[in-house]
Amino acid sequence: MSRFSASFYHLLISIFVFVCLSTLVLTVWYPDFFYTTDGGWEGMRIIIGVDLVLGPLLTLIVFKPGKPGLKFDLATIGTLQALCLVAGAYVIYQERPYFFIYYHGHFYSASADTFEQYNQQMLNPADYSDRTPAFVAALAPEDPIEEADLRAKLYKNRTPLWIHAPSYKPLDDHMGQVMKAGFPASKLRERDDEKQLGKWLEKHGGEEEDYAFFPVHSRYGNFFIAVRHDDQSFVGILKVPSPISG
Repeated sequence: MSRFSASFYHLLISIFVFVCLSTLVLTVWYPDFFYTTDGGWEGMRIIIGVDLVLGPLLTLIVFKPGKPGLKFDLATIGTLQALCLVAGAYVIYQERPYFFIYYHGHFYSASADTFEQYNQQMLNPADYSDRTPAFVAALAPEDPIEEADLRAKLYKNRTPLWIHAPSYKPLDDHMGQVMKAGFPASKLRERDDEKQLGKWLEKHGGEEEDYAFFPVHSRYGNFFIAVRHDDQSFVGILKVPSPISG
């Protein structure tokens, strides 16, 4: 077997591993628009570099038929590649979004380290939604005194209410109220310097009146997301810069 054949077979194995990991990332850890908003692609670049480039390239370099210690070299390459893949997959897994949170006209994507950053306890997403991440609404207490006390406490700790997990309620139970707080399309166009809305409507269909638009804040940027009025489904991301907060 030549070094090119060995590298090719290594590449085939690497492609199989890549497809398995990609499926996990795209369908479980970073489904739908979260791949764009929360760094799914940034994580996939690690896997591509290690799995599809590093391993086969090293095999191409070191493989020589009859070379003394060849089995050890190949085993070392395989072990190194596996360790790098495990480390990369672990980072991607740890940074995956746990909650997609509605608060005061905006949506916030939160991973485990988001809660750690604000020294907040993260509750179990499965308690709020059967999808991953959990779609929730952060609601202040209805009692004005309780709300004032909570806001004072959070303000003292420099913690926004949207990251206060005890205030979470299932989003589906409040979508009627949420849809009324959509960002006006006219104001979205004022921020749409690159005319993204027109292109987005051509891709997804309908008129701008068919959708409610909401600012989204995530690890990798501030965008808008469109929610269809008739079925309250989340359709897709518009890469229009959104206001930082409501």
